[in-house]
Amino acid sequence: MIVVQSVRYRRVTKQRRRYRINRKRFYPFLSLLIIFVVLVILNKIQQDGFYNRYSLAEIDPQHLEMYFDVEAAHGVPWYYLMAIDKAEGIPREEISPGRAEQLALHLRGISSLKELGEKLKDYNNDSAFIKKVEHEVKSLRYINKVYEGKIFPVAGDHYDYSNDFGDGRSYGGDRRHEGIDIMCDMETPLLAVCDGVVEKKGWLELGGWRIGIRGDDGIYYYYAHLSKYEDGLEEGNRVRKGQVIGYAGDSGYGEEGTTGQFDPHLHFGMYEKDSWSGTGEKAINPYPFLKAWERNSSVDTN
Repeated sequence: MIVVQSVRYRRVTKQRRRYRINRKRFYPFLSLLIIFVVLVILNKIQQDGFYNRYSLAEIDPQHLEMYFDVEAAHGVPWYYLMAIDKAEGIPREEISPGRAEQLALHLRGISSLKELGEKLKDYNNDSAFIKKVEHEVKSLRYINKVYEGKIFPVAGDHYDYSNDFGDGRSYGGDRRHEGIDIMCDMETPLLAVCDGVVEKKGWLELGGWRIGIRGDDGIYYYYAHLSKYEDGLEEGNRVRKGQVIGYAGDSGYGEEGTTGQFDPHLHFGMYEKDSWSGTGEKAINPYPFLKAWERNSSVDTN
């Protein structure tokens, strides 16, 4: 009996020893595997430009408007043009329509990022420069996501607007205009500029009857001074691009139900979450986007 137990003990001891040896081999292998996975992830992040993703607040809206216009005229993606300017470190005062148009003519007919690298060889055959341009293109993808595939928020073509973002306001204390006023007839249908979710609906002293949509692109789209909402639309509802969400009016600047303090219009705002903390939101100038969406909507309907 004692002999049997001794044999069993030796077998168990050998198994444990073998197990310990396997652990010693396993942990270095696991460490190398973790390092490899981390390097792959970091490389992917760097390639996709997540470390250097531009926010809308970082981009001059006048430059953005110019790049959008040149894209419309020449068919070259606007972010290719901006990426080249950024890669070259062009000073702000030297960024101009003339320069952008020259770049667009050089890149005319381009259809892919791979093709961009080939076209740039004739412009500046420096591999480091070309790689930097490609990185800048990827860093601008987020802004292009906001730009592409949207429609103008006011139905029809009887409206007028100008770049009044940042103008002073007489009601509600010392404040600046955080959107664009699109003047239109009372009860003109208002449209969701993109797919998203109704995040806010109801009365605000400054905004009157308002609705806020969180777009699938992460931007908060703010519609204010409505006369009424589309029937059945509630917070939490999903909306589709082009869906009627309400009607233009003159509500606001007072207690609930106040109207007639100004001419009928849509106050259209865009708010971007802080790119680092993910909390808090900053008003961005919708004007260059509205101009581009107006142009694109006109093309789509013709």
